Amino acid sequence: MRFGALEILTNDEVYEPRGDSFLLAEFLEGMKDLGDVLDMGTGSGIQALVASKNAKNVLGVDVNPEAVKLARKNAKINGIRNASFVVSDLFENVKEKFDLIIFNPPYLPVDDKIKGAEQWSCGKNLEIIKRFARDAKNHLKENGNILMVISSITGLKGVKKIFEEFEFKVEAVGKKKIPWETLYILEIKIKS
Repeated sequence: MRFGALEILTNDEVYEPRGDSFLLAEFLEGMKDLGDVLDMGTGSGIQALVASKNAKNVLGVDVNPEAVKLARKNAKINGIRNASFVVSDLFENVKEKFDLIIFNPPYLPVDDKIKGAEQWSCGKNLEIIKRFARDAKNHLKENGNILMVISSITGLKGVKKIFEEFEFKVEAVGKKKIPWETLYILEIKIKS
């Protein structure tokens, strides 16, 4: 698969870039001077690879070891040297602070137990998004921000409420209507 000049390899073990991935990647392409970037839930690495063009360094993390292998392979075939990838359950193996955190989370509010559900299920009560919001502030530099994509199925008000509980302000900065949902790009900053 291609995204602009990037070649993106995919496999059945890793979330394949789709409308949500492309919407976020297109938004990232317009951003400059990104500094140090964390791509949370990197999957195939598409966001990390796009961000690497305008970033000092990019760290991509994913709970799925197969995703980390695939993202490394995608960085290599695209000649990207300022991106590294590690296995991490959210911030578990992340010690640094970042100017920008990118997150395309599993955002469907379901609790599927089938194989592969971790690619789309964030739990009935948005547990993955709550865990992310709880720890994100510890990994943002001063004036850092988060870009996250969610669906209207996730519930925009509920996601905003989660981040506001952890003293963030949330603004929808992009959206795209597709047949069964609306995708939103959220910019999330620490309240000053």
